[in-house]
Amino acid sequence: MQIIYDDSTFWIAYGVSNAGGAILAITAAKWPIASRYLYTALFGWACWFNITTVLDTPEVYADYAYFAVFPFLVDFIDGWFSSNTLAVIIPVAIGQGLIALGMMLGGRWQRFAAIGAMTFFVAVMPLGIGSAFPATLLMGIGAFFLMKNASTQRTPAAP
Repeated sequence: MQIIYDDSTFWIAYGVSNAGGAILAITAAKWPIASRYLYTALFGWACWFNITTVLDTPEVYADYAYFAVFPFLVDFIDGWFSSNTLAVIIPVAIGQGLIALGMMLGGRWQRFAAIGAMTFFVAVMPLGIGSAFPATLLMGIGAFFLMKNASTQRTPAAP
């Protein structure tokens, strides 16, 4: 499967992703509890989507080489990564699931999850519009707000 760059569906998804990134950044700054649940849903969905996709059609991840900003990243995706997609995407998906769990738990777990989210967003930014950039930057800013907010919260004690 090849991602069709000039297909209107691609650009609609790109626009929706960037609107979502802006919403996540704004809600994280103004309504951190609501934003926490939005990030939980986002990363929970991403975990499910990546596991399902890599098990069914792992070759689609190689299509992202087309969008990569740096030539060495294109070479990496077309080379080693395309032969080891499952070994890379499954741990990424597990990390996304852990970010969702940490956001859901709040407190110090939210802080760890926010750091993980920021790391993830920085890691995918070089995929350019393939990662819906600048949505990833906006979502990373929102995660930063949630990290700062988590430092003032306490994780509830277990009963």
